[in-house]
Amino acid sequence: MNLAHSAITFAVFVATAAAAGAEISFNRDIRPILSDNCFSCHGPDKPARKGDRRLDTPDGATAEVDGVRAIVPGDVAHSELVARITSTDRDEVMPPPKSEKQLKPEQIALLKQWIAEGARYESHWAFIPATRPPLPQPADRAPGNPIDAFIQARLSRDGLTLATEASRTTLIRRVTYDLTGLPPQPAEIDAFLADDSPQAYERLVDRLLASPRYGEKMAVHWLDLSRYADTHGFHLDAGREMWRWRDWVIDAFNRNQRYDEFVVWQLAGDLLPNATIEQKLATGFVRNNMVNFEGGAIAEEYLAAYVKDRVATTATAFLGLTVACAECHDHKFDPITQREYYQFYAYFNAVPEKGLDGSKGNAAPVLELPSPEQTQRIADLQKQLARVDQQVAIATAEQQAVDSGGEPWTLPKALTEPAARLRKEVETAKAQVPNVMVMAQMAQPRTTHLLLRGQYNQPGEPVTPGTPASLPPLPADAPPNRLGLARWLVDPQNPLTARVTVNRFWKNLLGTGIVKTLNDFGSQAEWPSHPELLDWLATEFVESGWDVKRLVRLIVTSDTYRQDARMTRELRERDPENRLYARGPRFRLSGEEIRDTALAVSGLLNPRIGGASVSPYQPEGIWEELSSRGDSKQWTAQFYEQSHGPDLYRRSMYTFWKRTCPPPQLQTFDAPDRETCVVSRERTNTPLQALVLLNDPTYVEAARLLAERMITEGGATPVERVRFAFRLTTARLPSEAEVSALLDLFEKQRSRYAPQPAEAAKLLSQGEHPRNATLDPAELAAWTLVASTLLNLDETVTKG
Repeated sequence: MNLAHSAITFAVFVATAAAAGAEISFNRDIRPILSDNCFSCHGPDKPARKGDRRLDTPDGATAEVDGVRAIVPGDVAHSELVARITSTDRDEVMPPPKSEKQLKPEQIALLKQWIAEGARYESHWAFIPATRPPLPQPADRAPGNPIDAFIQARLSRDGLTLATEASRTTLIRRVTYDLTGLPPQPAEIDAFLADDSPQAYERLVDRLLASPRYGEKMAVHWLDLSRYADTHGFHLDAGREMWRWRDWVIDAFNRNQRYDEFVVWQLAGDLLPNATIEQKLATGFVRNNMVNFEGGAIAEEYLAAYVKDRVATTATAFLGLTVACAECHDHKFDPITQREYYQFYAYFNAVPEKGLDGSKGNAAPVLELPSPEQTQRIADLQKQLARVDQQVAIATAEQQAVDSGGEPWTLPKALTEPAARLRKEVETAKAQVPNVMVMAQMAQPRTTHLLLRGQYNQPGEPVTPGTPASLPPLPADAPPNRLGLARWLVDPQNPLTARVTVNRFWKNLLGTGIVKTLNDFGSQAEWPSHPELLDWLATEFVESGWDVKRLVRLIVTSDTYRQDARMTRELRERDPENRLYARGPRFRLSGEEIRDTALAVSGLLNPRIGGASVSPYQPEGIWEELSSRGDSKQWTAQFYEQSHGPDLYRRSMYTFWKRTCPPPQLQTFDAPDRETCVVSRERTNTPLQALVLLNDPTYVEAARLLAERMITEGGATPVERVRFAFRLTTARLPSEAEVSALLDLFEKQRSRYAPQPAEAAKLLSQGEHPRNATLDPAELAAWTLVASTLLNLDETVTKG
């Protein structure tokens, strides 16, 4: 909830507003100051309000309390707020010293200027429906597309210009990662470099958007947001099967399903008229929450926990609001009451689920998803059983017709044994049918109560489904269930959903959101770097029919996206975080992309799309360290069973995700545990990451296979082989100095391994993929270390 506005951000986006007598904007300049420093004690949360003084509304700020008014519009001298924030008395100054907050001189100046100008309040910008702003007309150069018009106009005001376009090699590598999560192949690079058409780049983008790899790339972000995992979490963290929902997400992105439909299906597909299996399957999104079955736990407590998780996830993912802060009391910063929180909660409090479940796989309700073969098998068995049952019935009737003595009679084994066997086979066949956890609606929803202090066993007044009053109301005919809520979320009049969504896509492609606080568009949100652009993108997205591929194409074909990413001294001083977008994006790849790159350039990557999760190499004993119970063998996902063969080399997004122990190789590169909704991963650079790239079996094996490719495909000379591998890993050709350094490394390592064949064999034995026995071990070991060096280059693991 706390938002620390950095000095850099403040200088770039706020302080300049007061320069040269510029008019103050409440939303841009004043609300962040008041929200961060004052609203917790003088905001929407009435019970926590101090001195009956309210600063989040104009009426509250100008009301007379104890003979004084906090704000007297146009009169700085008689505004108590100014007296308090400039006081040197520790008992009078605001914020109070115990809050550990202190206003900066420039913030005090802004507040004074705002009051002098009339202290005009504005409705929070994110709660106002977006309107389509006119396109600016920059004077310095013609914009490449509408995005550039907004970016260039802002840069012009700051005395900056767009950077030159990145090299074509950089562009194909950048956009290929952004749209597929994989590096471009040399043949693809050659084809792009040879295409001298003005539309060459646009054609490249269209090809990548049509690739089935696009859906996989887009799905990874959605898996984080939806808290997808292969285990239940909590306590024993036993296994579940939700991968069919993951396959649905990949397919939805690949076929470019309308985003509004994508949202409605995931929240309420089961409530659509004549809902299809696919629409029901989509609701796995809501059921991705953690589930508990710990002995001694209280079912009612966990039922409430599941619903709270769904409220938090839905509000974060689609509204960008910290609604969960109103679970125990009125929100301290945003106009969301505790009652409204539980009205939102009521939408999800109608699932026929148990508070404690999942000990034997998926927790009800579930959707059975038999394969065609399984369907046929069960049908055949049931037909056979029906025939045997008919024979039993006939035999029983005949015996009853002739039985006159009342002697005991039993069916012959020739009939009873086949019947028993077939029933068991039917039962076994049905048990083998996979299922997925989905939503369902109770015929009579539970009564929802406001929970005092958020406690499951402290019910207060009953509430009915509803949405926050600070946002547009539900249509009069909206059903009081998840379907009504879902349609309200994607209603064009909802001011948040489109903004939140385009901001997230922008961040994924450019590195930082137009609104930096992706998960918070409330009062604590950072002011948009380009508010007009945000609203233009949001309205364009809706008017395009919520077309995700069109939105992504628009961003990646802009001049803004295509800029060179090199940092100049001027930009380092004026805009180090690249919030003005005067250069292209450059940041480290995700853990999935780094591993997939190693598999791809080595030739190991298994291209299969979809299917059950797999278990690649990981250090021994990690899961087992957590499974310390004597009865651990009774539960699934307690002992790590490594995959073998092609499954070892599947894309990283298919890695089995255990919540209490996420894939360590990916977690080192900042992958989340997926216990809760994550809209943006942190990005760190640590020595541990280099150690993984140098020592993890995945990368040692990939380096060996890349070395084999260097020898068998890279050319006859060492120089050719270095150039071949360098291009595979970075997309460009190396300089003479880079070639020389790598050749020097090769010669030193070959000299080292030639007299030590055992050491070479030890290195080359890493990984399950058999090595090419026709190659000289010392030479292959030396090239393996060259390949390992290339896989560990900053340039290899960075999108530039």
